[in-house]
Amino acid sequence: MNYFIGKNQDNHAPISNGNVLAWLQQYDVKCRPVDKISQLFFQNFDMSSSLLDNPGSYILVKDHNEKVWYDPYGIVQERLGQIGEIISLNSTQYLNGYGIYEVVSHKGNTVVRTKSWAPPNRNSFIRSIEVKTLRNNPSEASIYPVVYLQNIVQRIENIFISRISGNQWLATTVSPFAKGITGNIAKAVTGGEVTIFEHSLQPVPLIFTIPVQTIPGPEYSRPVYQVFSAGTSKEEALQELEETLVQISQSEQHTLQVWQTWYNKSIGIDTLSPKLEYFWRLSNTLTKMSLQRDGTPTIIGFRPYQGNVWIRDSLWIASTLALAGHLEDAVRALYATLSYLIERPDGNYYFAYNVVTRLPNEHAFENDTTGLILYGIWQVWARVRNHRIIHDMWPIISQSTKWILKNRDSSGLIHPDAGIWETFGPHLGENFEHMTWTTAISAFGLIRAAEMAEAIYENEKANQFRQGANELIRAIHKHNVHKGIVTRSLESRLLDASVTLFFSEFPIFPKEWLNPTLKAIQQRLEDPFIGGIWRHESLTTEEGDLKPWTGPTFWLGEAFLINHDIKQAWKYFNHNYNNSSFCGLMPELLYSRGRPRGIGMPSYSQSGVIRSLLLYKNLYSSRGPS
Repeated sequence: MNYFIGKNQDNHAPISNGNVLAWLQQYDVKCRPVDKISQLFFQNFDMSSSLLDNPGSYILVKDHNEKVWYDPYGIVQERLGQIGEIISLNSTQYLNGYGIYEVVSHKGNTVVRTKSWAPPNRNSFIRSIEVKTLRNNPSEASIYPVVYLQNIVQRIENIFISRISGNQWLATTVSPFAKGITGNIAKAVTGGEVTIFEHSLQPVPLIFTIPVQTIPGPEYSRPVYQVFSAGTSKEEALQELEETLVQISQSEQHTLQVWQTWYNKSIGIDTLSPKLEYFWRLSNTLTKMSLQRDGTPTIIGFRPYQGNVWIRDSLWIASTLALAGHLEDAVRALYATLSYLIERPDGNYYFAYNVVTRLPNEHAFENDTTGLILYGIWQVWARVRNHRIIHDMWPIISQSTKWILKNRDSSGLIHPDAGIWETFGPHLGENFEHMTWTTAISAFGLIRAAEMAEAIYENEKANQFRQGANELIRAIHKHNVHKGIVTRSLESRLLDASVTLFFSEFPIFPKEWLNPTLKAIQQRLEDPFIGGIWRHESLTTEEGDLKPWTGPTFWLGEAFLINHDIKQAWKYFNHNYNNSSFCGLMPELLYSRGRPRGIGMPSYSQSGVIRSLLLYKNLYSSRGPS
């Protein structure tokens, strides 16, 4: 089953260059197909930095040979009424898997193609608009880009300026020149009486009226460019707009070239099919797009968590970038992520932070942060092999290892917590448990910390770390493994999909646990109706659902690769690929109340593509993926 990424209204296809971030949406709140810019963000990618009013920006088109308007909301009410079928979304894609997003849609005989991108090193976002006819007949059409601004504080010719805050300004226009009109949209596009310009400190729709475009038979019309530029002052926003417009005709090709140059640093996998090659390129692109200018990975695609730095997710992104060969980005992401760390009263670190305030922002209690920090530092250092990373991070390494070694109770396991799943604990009617995930990632972190300690001749520390790791693994064996099956915790024999990672990504569990655990997870965590793997049994979330997730589905496939069962591995990998959107984005949660929860950040979704393909390459380099 394929769906468009916007069918759940908290899902968006993202476009970013680190300076600005755009959310692109294909379905509105009533699941009507649209092609719109849902929101733009400048500087910190937080909801407080949103530049547009909620309706965003979309397009109306009138083919002069047709009675039917291309009108996603039925706004235009002419004498004959708005007739014809709803808008159909023909295709969505990231061009070549890179940073330009294309949507082709039509209504009646009118076809609209948009391409959206953020030019490199600019605080700007561009959307090109082209029209043609479905029947390939010559025609003429009028295009009306509509944008809902939070306010309009000034107009300079056909440039409209909005002030969001003291250091958040937006300048927008279209090219070639078009008159801007505010007020009633239907009147603006049908020639009724409207206000040409109105100073407004209230949200207001702005409609650009593009001169009539010629449609030359089967070809698209010449592109019309809708441009948004942001700045910390009005003058900066205007300068950004002016410099963006100077290069507008070359901007699309230049953006593709920059992405191609960046992508060429990726580790190559020569045997990929065209489909998997697209997923590979796109997933690399999405990891880069999740980085802000300072290198901090953030949530990039859906509203509830926008603007949060989750230590787990951010380190997963940093390590994925390192694994894929993007070492410079990986180092920047690592340093930026760990710059947020604030110690809890018990000496561990908070695991979630707001990107603007840099203050902790979390709703559960997790003790896996220190183990993940050690893993993230090691994974980047292991690829870069620059000992300065270890020296710079040694205070964090020391604090993390000390916390792990001191926070085992009489069971030998790490103190109870929520494990890997923040939606677990007393706030949802669940008691914290001695989670296998937390103790195992702590053990793996200690093992890698020992390797880093030896690299800087801290051999006594290395021995101490390895001894602690061995003790943790023995405690897991004693309390959390039953007849070879690795269970969720000391308190429960229910299953947790995260344990499969300790056979693949974090290989510290003995091989004899693999087959029994795989068999149990297949029997008890695979969704009986739609496939895919649940996070764990008896899962409680805010929505109260028990649904498969993309990450755990990839993890189980990877465990089957380690077990040399290629057929079963690709059963799960292909399940994820088959449930991706047409543009190639994979949801974090496969389904939630019947709809996909889309790209939050490419940590447990798009990173699964990169990691599973790299694992396959390393294990079976002589044969191509299925």
